[in-house]
Amino acid sequence: MSNPQQPPPPPASRGLNWKHWTAIIVVLVLCCGGVFLMNTNFSNPTDTIRDHYTRAANLDEGGGKAYTSPSSPSVVADEIDDDAEARQERSSGGTYYLQYSKHIVAVSPYNGGSKIMLHDYRSGYNHYSSVFILWGWSSSPPSPFRGGGPGSGK
Repeated sequence: MSNPQQPPPPPASRGLNWKHWTAIIVVLVLCCGGVFLMNTNFSNPTDTIRDHYTRAANLDEGGGKAYTSPSSPSVVADEIDDDAEARQERSSGGTYYLQYSKHIVAVSPYNGGSKIMLHDYRSGYNHYSSVFILWGWSSSPPSPFRGGGPGSGK
C-alpha cells in the first residue's frame, strides 16, 4: 500500500503584497495631508485685498503695499475681516488694524475713502509699533493655533 504524501505547503511570502502597499500609501497620504492642513494659513488677507481693492504703488510705505477703496475704513476693515478672519482687530485714531499670523493690515481714511496697507507681520509691526505696544501685540507673529483645551486660561 502506497502512502501518498501531501505536497509541502508553499513557503510563506516574505515580500510585501499589494494590500501592504495600499495600507502604507493610505497612511502616508493621511499623514502628509494632516501636516499640510496644520501648516496652512486659511486666514490670509492677501488675495482678498489684491482682488477687491485698487493697487496704489505710489502710496506704499514702511515695507507695505498700498491699496485704495472708495468705502470708509470701518466698512473696508469689516469686509477684509469677513473674508479672511483676523486674529485681532483694533482701531486707533480712525485707523483699523487687523492682525493675522503672517500679515498686518492697516485701513485708514484717504480721499473720502480708504487706504489699505498690507504688510508682512514684521514690517507691519515695525511700522506701527508705537500703537501695537499699547495693545500688547507681540513683535513676532502669533501662532496660527488659537489654543484651548483642558487647563487653558487658568
